[in-house]
Amino acid sequence: MDKIKINSEECRIITGFERYHISESGRIYRTDTNKKRSSNSKDKIYLSENKVHFKLINGTLKQGNVYLTDNKGKFNNVAISPLIARAFGILNKKKLSHRQEIGYKDSDEKNLHYTNLFIKDRVYSNTNSKLNKEDIKHIKKYIKKGVPLRRIGQLFCVSEMQINRIKTGENWGNGKRKIKAPKAPFEIKEVGMKKYIATFDREKTVNGIRKRFTIKRNPKIPTDNLIIGIINGYKLSLKHTNITRAKKSVQNLNEYFFENKVI
Repeated sequence: MDKIKINSEECRIITGFERYHISESGRIYRTDTNKKRSSNSKDKIYLSENKVHFKLINGTLKQGNVYLTDNKGKFNNVAISPLIARAFGILNKKKLSHRQEIGYKDSDEKNLHYTNLFIKDRVYSNTNSKLNKEDIKHIKKYIKKGVPLRRIGQLFCVSEMQINRIKTGENWGNGKRKIKAPKAPFEIKEVGMKKYIATFDREKTVNGIRKRFTIKRNPKIPTDNLIIGIINGYKLSLKHTNITRAKKSVQNLNEYFFENKVI
């Protein structure tokens, strides 16, 4: 059912996360509507309630997040206010644009009732207007730990682009990029392939030697895979943790450089 009543509140199914319903005040219940219930749970309206997590950074409460499993079985850390806005018709599209954000009528980000939410334009008086030195310390720690930039942006209510500028040193640095954008070691016309090859480690070798791309695997560590190939005077290598994607990459590389003979 798309709509049900739980604890005297109307609850609506969450698009993309159909095993859950979300209430008008932002409580999330696992209902497993598409699964056959066991004898112990068949009479229950919901199986469990998912906790919403709020983070306090430098005395400021940041947007609440919740852990949900999507329809494909993937575990996600999701901002909850857009879920409520979408379920109750405040947000009529799949995602907020990068120029929009959720506003709170009473300025209390813990008040997640749909009547307290509205869509507003994201305002940047300058690129660092929402952040202070203490925030930057935390952001740089998260970057160093390898936390995804989009996730860091969500925690601090700023764009992923702004987090990337902090990472490269354009913002809150000396005004210059500390990390230069990688470049391919030789000319490649196709932009997507050019950017991909730029991410490879390279080692100069004898011109004229060509070797198709293959995967070198570590049998003891399934996530330790190395894509290797030799073209245009360079031995190229790239670590890859996902063997399925690594195989697809190898196929695309060999089709581009060897079957099509672009170099």
